[in-house]
Amino acid sequence: MTKSFEFLVQTAKHYYLDSMSQSEIAKLYKISRPTVANILKECREKGIVEIRINDNSFFSSETSRRLVERYGLNMACVVPNESDYPLSLYKTCLEAAKFLSSVLENKMNIGISWGTALYHTIRQLSKAALVDCSVVQLVGGIGASALFYDGSELGRILAEKVNGRLYPFLSPLLVKTAELKRALFSEPGIRETVEKTALLDIALVGLSSDLPEDSVMVRAGFLSPQDAREIFNAGSCGHLCGYHYDSEGRFMDIPINKRVVGIDTAAFLNIKRRIGIACGRQKAKAIHAALKGKLITDLFTDELTALQIISFYG
Repeated sequence: MTKSFEFLVQTAKHYYLDSMSQSEIAKLYKISRPTVANILKECREKGIVEIRINDNSFFSSETSRRLVERYGLNMACVVPNESDYPLSLYKTCLEAAKFLSSVLENKMNIGISWGTALYHTIRQLSKAALVDCSVVQLVGGIGASALFYDGSELGRILAEKVNGRLYPFLSPLLVKTAELKRALFSEPGIRETVEKTALLDIALVGLSSDLPEDSVMVRAGFLSPQDAREIFNAGSCGHLCGYHYDSEGRFMDIPINKRVVGIDTAAFLNIKRRIGIACGRQKAKAIHAALKGKLITDLFTDELTALQIISFYG
């Protein structure tokens, strides 16, 4: 087949940015896997793809050290920014995936939220032959506008990669009333997942701004723009696992937080290691607030976002 420059670029993006396997790409374009391998080789030869090995540690940079010392984090990984946001996010998630591979152990209970950053992290995670692990969805997600927003899909992929059992929240992220939420929690399948959230060793979460124009909950279809504006006007700064928190990192006592189908906020804060993965200067205030409130214990972000966070405390 004739391979245009645009086709070569698109194939390279599928493999290196979207973490698709050569077999998946071959199926997508109805070509053989060896053909895909040859295309990727051609991409390297033509300079479309450049592979660099950076023998340095983002974990020990000055910016990382300042974040750890200021907020009492276990660890902060600050990744140098690339030419565009998607590539910076991809590299940040790659570091998170490598770190996760190094800390996962047999018999671990692993919680996972939802969102784009977690999607890229889980897709890049190496498979591990672990024993007796559990993957627990932290919040419902049925009705999301895209699969990578859906925690049950991310949980399924993660469970497959760690050879573990998935405990899903087979429900929407938000229900209409707190009474309906209580009724759902009495259902055997959901009750089992709720009980498992009290036993988590580690949790993976995204952090998002509650600025209405930046709200991922609006983009995912969980909130209307009007709802997002009302929540923001009530003092919300960001959200985590569907729960909105203020500028001090305190989960807010507002009606919508009582309608989130997911882990209880107190149970979340009892998890020993809570890893936040988020990039983008528009999220800096939300990340800063989460750090102030000690909502997370570890952070993966990009350098521009980290410097913006640091600027808030001088």
